[in-house]
Amino acid sequence: MVKQIRLNMIFHTSGRHDAGWKSFDDPTTLVDDIDHQVMLAQIAEEAKFDAIFLPDTYAVLGSSFLRKPRRGLEPAVLLAAIARETKHLGLIATASSLTGHPYNVARMIATLQQVSKGRAGWNIVTSQENEALQALGVPLAEKLDRATRYERAAEFVEIVVAYWNSLPKEAIVADKENDVYIDQSLAHHVDFDGKHFSSSGIMQLQGRYNGELPVRFQAGVSAQSCEFGARYADVMFTSQPTVDHDRTFYKKAKGFAAGFGRNPDHLVVLPGLYAVVGDSEADALARKAQFDEQMSLDFLVSNLSKQLGLPVEELHPDKPLPFDLFEKIPTDDDVINYRRGDIGGVAKENGFTVKQLVHHNLTRGQRSVFGTAEQIADRIIEWVDTDVADGFNINVDVQPDGVARFKDVIAELRNRGRFRTDYEYDSFRQNYGLPPG
Repeated sequence: MVKQIRLNMIFHTSGRHDAGWKSFDDPTTLVDDIDHQVMLAQIAEEAKFDAIFLPDTYAVLGSSFLRKPRRGLEPAVLLAAIARETKHLGLIATASSLTGHPYNVARMIATLQQVSKGRAGWNIVTSQENEALQALGVPLAEKLDRATRYERAAEFVEIVVAYWNSLPKEAIVADKENDVYIDQSLAHHVDFDGKHFSSSGIMQLQGRYNGELPVRFQAGVSAQSCEFGARYADVMFTSQPTVDHDRTFYKKAKGFAAGFGRNPDHLVVLPGLYAVVGDSEADALARKAQFDEQMSLDFLVSNLSKQLGLPVEELHPDKPLPFDLFEKIPTDDDVINYRRGDIGGVAKENGFTVKQLVHHNLTRGQRSVFGTAEQIADRIIEWVDTDVADGFNINVDVQPDGVARFKDVIAELRNRGRFRTDYEYDSFRQNYGLPPG
């Protein structure tokens, strides 16, 4: 039996391209227009995507909000509204594992699981953005190191899952004669006392719907992220610039899962993929270039200098990246070192000028594919069949037009027997081929 391909749609406000919003007649309502968001979700469901994934940060008005619309609506509340207007689409909310208390996240995602009738997902975030920390009143000097972040996140996830399991269906006895609604002896009291969190109690609603837990997601590229996701997540998001990097990550993730006693087939690995569909490859590239040229080149080069830890005056748009400065200007920042290898490798491999690199890097490390529906379907099938991925998180340049174009790719995959003709189950987990959790 051929492997079925999994596809999520990354649910951006206007699209993945930072200039996509400029194609709207009136872009001023994109941040908070619920009808626009529902419409996009319904298009995704019509295409039979597995799920929509809402990337999110705490919506303080950070610098990234000033040049493009970023969603301001709280993810779980927005997805609860979308749940009432869809029937099968998985709904993935982002919630941090570093701020707040696990009980609140447990209850929030469990509520979405009940409202959506078994279609909730939780994207477990371990990142720390300065603007979010400042909004929460956390001094930047108290930012956690990488090891502590994952240690804290592990406790957070364990508490959330414990609360999801704390009130099983059989404990709700509704015994009218003996005046007992919940039999506490049949519940599973949470009693957690860890290094970072403590919690005790029973959640007041079921975490499972028809016996199934919400689907857990985790995104990252580092070795620690890979190991953490293989232990705690059902689905892993990753962002790799080359096929070889994706294949290596895929093998590591599956190996970690097996090492934790899990069935590797029950860990779904989905890299990000930026796809632009055209009548030809040249047409798709021309469409991308049309949006690229609407971006401020000075702004993009300034961002690149921050990503690479290089002076902006050393980055000349029409010249190659100054690789010699990587050694002359060393850094002990793990993220910058990773990006130097990642972004720098792409620049060297393709012979990009700085201008070409920043336009390529608009997807922030996610692989890009441009061409006809047939060409893109060919690449997706090739990558899935050679253990690069189990599917992809699809980014389109502009929503909804880019999604409508990508539906042609889905039709091509469907014609080849690699993607569903319809949803087989009401359950998100079952549609993903996952056990109850």
